[in-house]
Amino acid sequence: MYIDESFELQAVMGLLESGHFNQFEPGIFNDIINSMKSSNDLWMTLADFHSYITVQDKVAKAYQDRAEWTRKSIINTARSGPFSTDRTMQEYNRDIWKLTPITSQS
Repeated sequence: MYIDESFELQAVMGLLESGHFNQFEPGIFNDIINSMKSSNDLWMTLADFHSYITVQDKVAKAYQDRAEWTRKSIINTARSGPFSTDRTMQEYNRDIWKLTPITSQS
């Protein structure tokens, strides 16, 4: 559906399906392509295509101002301190899964 409505997306899918990006590993992307084209694509990957392109254009423009890009990169890194995969998994377990943690014997 989304592919039929977008010339740009048709071009991208055509490149993926032709093996343009995987000439030395034929078929390596087939599962991903089939998943995206499936009516059961839970991630709605193709639905976000044009939004992704719009944001990517903004990113490319922002990157042109190296000083501002560097400033934002430093701030982004500094603010990522509270993020931790271990902490996130512990919170998911505490709030959602409620599983008994298993500790490693090694």
